[in-house]
Amino acid sequence: RLVKLGELLQACVTFPEAFSVVGTAMAEFLGGLSGTVHLTSASRNLVEEMAHWGDVRSSATQFAPEDCWALRRGQEHVAGPGMLTPRCAHITENGKKGYVCMPLAAQGETLGILHLCEPNAAEKPQWLAERQQILRGVVDTLALALANLRLRETLRQQSIRDPNTSLFNRRYLEETSSRELRRMERSGQPLVIIMLDVDHFKQFNDTFGHEAGDLVLKQVAATLIEHARDSDVVSRYGGEEFALVMPGSSVQEGAERAEALRQAIRKLHLTHRGRTLGTVTASFGVAAYPEHGVGWAELTNAADHALYEAKGNGRDRVAIALGNASGERPPIQLVPVPKSS
Repeated sequence: RLVKLGELLQACVTFPEAFSVVGTAMAEFLGGLSGTVHLTSASRNLVEEMAHWGDVRSSATQFAPEDCWALRRGQEHVAGPGMLTPRCAHITENGKKGYVCMPLAAQGETLGILHLCEPNAAEKPQWLAERQQILRGVVDTLALALANLRLRETLRQQSIRDPNTSLFNRRYLEETSSRELRRMERSGQPLVIIMLDVDHFKQFNDTFGHEAGDLVLKQVAATLIEHARDSDVVSRYGGEEFALVMPGSSVQEGAERAEALRQAIRKLHLTHRGRTLGTVTASFGVAAYPEHGVGWAELTNAADHALYEAKGNGRDRVAIALGNASGERPPIQLVPVPKSS
């Protein structure tokens, strides 16, 4: 059974898949015991519940790592009626139940804990001993599978993220946006793409240096993320150019978002090594499906033309593309959006 569990876990490609397998399998492996799997967050300051099974919930869903004795000491921690061992701070029941917390450790890293609870520990003093062998096998199998899954996710993120800004890279943007376009076509919804470019960036780099330039790009990226919805795709398109895709949004909504971003970027106050970097501005081009194109190449071309129109009209402004996506389209017309500040 452990071999089968390992095979199922190794076949999982996402953490939700793995925890679904765990929730089902644990009831079979450890019949009668309720339990949870908690993982440590990437920041290492929070432990969060990822899977639960059984009728009893004896642990908080979130807690600090120091609240668990197993994580503090790096070894199994057992507590229950008649035992002198201290109870973990994340345990929520009144002390009549027995429990064990076991660290999930693999590849030199502690990933979290497996927590099990026996409601009738006083009447079943051997509740843990009789399951010890199978439990250790489950912990080792689970820890290794989760470590491999985390490694694969890390490598995947590295392949789709820009290392400097942590935004999605251009390849991911193009793949995802093509899928989003097909989804919008099926649902009859619009989609907006905003292209933006940091103004005079080469001159900025020459004046303040590349480290300061990197700081500007990171702060612009952070501003984009701050103004994005969960459904939006924010990308570093290349160099000092960024792209934002807004599924389900109209041209007007795209123009309003671009103007809000323009103002937010203009308000950035950046310093580097004690030097004030001055005002940062950006130019924006907005295009939408289906008005300005039905394919990704058409939309990016329309947004790019709008961006260059914004730059040609003095920079630090927004321009939207105008056109008709039905039949033979006329050349794209560009209308600068009036600046509100």
